[in-house]
Amino acid sequence: MSIVVFKHRWIRWTPFIILFMVCIKGQSQDLYTARGYWQEIHKETYQRIVQKGIKGDSLTSEEKSYFSDYQQYLGTYYQRMPETERQRFEQMKDQWDRDAAPVPAVTNDKPEEYQWRTRDRLRNGAYGFYYGLSMAAITNSSGGGYVGLPLIAAGVWQLGPAVFPKKYENMTYATLRAGNSGKMLGLLYGGALAMAVGPSDESSGKLILGLSSLGSIALGEIAFQRQRSKPVSEGQIELMRHYGTMGPGVALLGLMATSADDINLAGGVLLGGGITGLLLAPKVAKRNNFTPGDVDVISSFTWISTGLGFTLASAAIDDGSDNKELLLIPAAAAIAGTIIEQKAVKGLQLTPRQGSTINLASGGAALVGLGIIASIDPEKSTAYFGVPSALALITHQIILHKYKVNQQEKKLGARHDKFTPKFSMQVTPENWLLNKQLGEKLMFVGNRPSAQPVVSLRLTF
Repeated sequence: MSIVVFKHRWIRWTPFIILFMVCIKGQSQDLYTARGYWQEIHKETYQRIVQKGIKGDSLTSEEKSYFSDYQQYLGTYYQRMPETERQRFEQMKDQWDRDAAPVPAVTNDKPEEYQWRTRDRLRNGAYGFYYGLSMAAITNSSGGGYVGLPLIAAGVWQLGPAVFPKKYENMTYATLRAGNSGKMLGLLYGGALAMAVGPSDESSGKLILGLSSLGSIALGEIAFQRQRSKPVSEGQIELMRHYGTMGPGVALLGLMATSADDINLAGGVLLGGGITGLLLAPKVAKRNNFTPGDVDVISSFTWISTGLGFTLASAAIDDGSDNKELLLIPAAAAIAGTIIEQKAVKGLQLTPRQGSTINLASGGAALVGLGIIASIDPEKSTAYFGVPSALALITHQIILHKYKVNQQEKKLGARHDKFTPKFSMQVTPENWLLNKQLGEKLMFVGNRPSAQPVVSLRLTF
């Protein structure tokens, strides 16, 4: 009776046993797939040794042993793959290689097309109008000619991009900014040259107009073409503009402090100060990678420092002193303000928006202070310099400090994320069955068996 019951139970469980064995067999076949074989071929360590062999680099004994054992492992893997998986591997390996290849970054070598803005058109027209006005004054035009020549010149300068399209091909904002800076500085230096070499009579006015126009055209074109052939950063362009204007200003204040009233000397001093500024700017830019935003902040702080210098000078004048040497105070303050703020923004890398925001807010605070003083109407001139400069300085430093704190927080946050340890765990239970089936044929590295891990732990910093 017991034998019959046992047979009855065996027959009842037989379908389940068969199904279990089929599942085990199917699972073991699934371990050797085309995709899995492709992944094993592309293991990082194996591929690194393969690449060294292709390049002809010598392999260490450990690398040779690993390569030999891994080649044997790959051969065993391929032999255990079903025929359908082998065919699939041959069909799909090229596609998988393409999918795994890094996607090249899409770069646009063609510079962004520049669009002429309203202020660009107005600036071009304004320079042309000045050139035409100079021509009318030099030629002693009268009546309609005195009005017509400036308008014609303004129109011609606005027609430039249409008449000479090749000149403006691939033009960028930096190129145009360099050209405009050259026009502005050339106008100043040309006028200073006329003052330095011209006679002290009524004809000096025409000479100043003529040389300032020629200097503006020439230096503007030189700066434009140089930026196209040997471009520099926008920060260096702005720094050249800053030093190119600060130099003549400081030189003029120094000349006024000496009580000299010779127009030729004044022109020479202005021209010398400008050239000195242009020579200093590239050296400063070489030591400091300033952005346009940084230079905006430096320029505004220079103006504020100059205002504070005038405050000190005017305080002495209000007390009864008539020493013109006091004008050296704002001149020194301008230089000191530039040096101090260069150190303050070094490495800050302010954006143009941040720099212009600081300039706008500082100028607004100065206007508020000037309005307050105008409403009170004090007798001493010190207030007209001191209050606007003080309010501008406070506003300037508050906003700059805010940007500094924000950037420091971002850097600290990035550093924290970078050095935060990360723990990961990967469980691959199928490797247990793979290791068991390989048995004695399990690959060896050195004298120790190396099996596929069932649990992988990784700790990164």
